Amino acid sequence: MSAWIAGALALPAFTALSLAMERHQDQVFGRTLAAKASVAWRLAGIALLSLSLAACLASGWSGAVAATAWFGVLTVGAILTGWILAYVPRHLLRMAGASLAVAALALVVRS
Repeated sequence: MSAWIAGALALPAFTALSLAMERHQDQVFGRTLAAKASVAWRLAGIALLSLSLAACLASGWSGAVAATAWFGVLTVGAILTGWILAYVPRHLLRMAGASLAVAALALVVRS
């Protein structure tokens, strides 16, 4: 189940990292954000990636298996983010929010 939580955190993480870039800000918001907002998006992305790694490491797997699973879910999250940005960029925040809600619900149910 931890890999699923890590995967659900990967989409919002890559969404936040992509929104730190001016090109993707234009795609999603129709304008460029302030520099402080870009830094905030970048920090949010790093924090979510860290939570994703923590979810894999907390699964009880060995470190090598947890890292492999983490890289796998990161790959899926990055591909999904790129696909959404290419085809439906205005829906990226909604999809990332839904994914974050699923991850939070899974963490609550797991506890």
